[in-house]
Amino acid sequence: MLRDARLGKADERFLHYTASIDFDRRLVRYDLLGSMAHVLMLMERGIITRGDAARILSGLLELYRGGVELRDEDEDVHMAVERLLHALAGDVAGKMHTARSRNDQVALDLRMLLRDELNRLCGRMIELMRVLLRIAEQHIETVMPGYTHLQRAQPVTIAHHMLAHFWSLSRDLERLEQAYRRLNRSPLGACALAGTSFSIDRRRTAELLGFSGIVENSQDAVASRDFMLEPLAACAIASVSLSRIAEELILWSTSEFGFVELDARYCSTSSMMPQKKNPDALELMRARSAKVFGALTTALAMLKALPLAYNRDLQELSPVVLDALETLGSSAEMLGAILGSTRFRRDRLREACSQEMGATLLAEMLARECGMEFRRAHALVAKAAALAEGGGSIAMCLQEAAEELGLELCLSAEAVEKLLTPEGCVQALSSEGSASAASLRRQLEHARQVLEEREAALREREAGLRRALDALLEYSRRVAGVQG
Repeated sequence: MLRDARLGKADERFLHYTASIDFDRRLVRYDLLGSMAHVLMLMERGIITRGDAARILSGLLELYRGGVELRDEDEDVHMAVERLLHALAGDVAGKMHTARSRNDQVALDLRMLLRDELNRLCGRMIELMRVLLRIAEQHIETVMPGYTHLQRAQPVTIAHHMLAHFWSLSRDLERLEQAYRRLNRSPLGACALAGTSFSIDRRRTAELLGFSGIVENSQDAVASRDFMLEPLAACAIASVSLSRIAEELILWSTSEFGFVELDARYCSTSSMMPQKKNPDALELMRARSAKVFGALTTALAMLKALPLAYNRDLQELSPVVLDALETLGSSAEMLGAILGSTRFRRDRLREACSQEMGATLLAEMLARECGMEFRRAHALVAKAAALAEGGGSIAMCLQEAAEELGLELCLSAEAVEKLLTPEGCVQALSSEGSASAASLRRQLEHARQVLEEREAALREREAGLRRALDALLEYSRRVAGVQG
């Protein structure tokens, strides 16, 4: 082991307690690619010979093709690769670690892993947004009650409601993309913390690995983990978005609401009550959002008091972050499947839009058509709503309310009745972003454009990484003199 020359043999309990092998299996591919880039740079700079580079690269390529078997006694993935490479290439394997530390090596591996995981997560979020958009396109005129304080407020449409969630997820996606841009910088060459006396080219390894640049300060490169915190914070916010949708679907699927019928494939039943159809996946989704929130709190607590530069505490951070990303990703995928198969009950949705929900539009109409101050119009409609509680409707009670308040109406009963239908309320809306059909069609056009742009950006990121890493592998094979 690496420690033997300085410290001698370690206690087995120490080795077990400090090992990171279980998580490091996820880093093997990235560790090999990072090592190839590093060796090629050392060769180009004349720090090692082309012959030595060829032997090292030949061994790395063999490991890349055949896989790396990690042992419990391996301290980490880096030492496992070095052990196996030594068996393949001999003592020249020891030159691979020239001008490099495990500190910058693991920071590199984690950034490469996170790039792929973030792209995968963005893809799942885009698919969920596509489902919301498709539902909105199908329900531009399907009215439903909008709520505040979980009390019926004003009529909207399914399209308006789904687009509200679409735009929220769009911002979640933007946060993930912004986090990607900041993490896509290479720490390789920072070494343990202070850099190296070898004449290395950090920007060359960054280029070979598809990074947009380097982390400029060598201490910052090995000590910082904000590149993990930022995606985690974005995941926590996105988990709020998903949990809110899950909660609505749970409520809407109850007999009390009856707004939707969930597909039986995504429900469970009771071991005792044979009639039950339970939204278990949505309930788990709601609960798992708490896991992501907890991961963010855990990560912040781990990092809050660490002095520069590297500390072993950082080893504990990686599983927490990756678990949170996977939790959000699987929830987004599940939610898309559930939403995409949900049947919206148009009759129940319209029945829930009572006449009183047009009160706001009626007050606005009085202010606009009768020249009444809005506060006076508000008071008049509020009085009519209070009278309607005793029986009747707002339209029927409006004249009585006007007489009690000493006001004159300029509206016909027919105009009031037409306005107070759910469709009439929605059609009366004219402001940008409202639930009217015209506004929704503009929103849908913009939403399609945003989704296309986000998909194109994801494809470009993924294609850029593939090009860089394919070129790296081809360059390594050429130097090693091996076939692909």
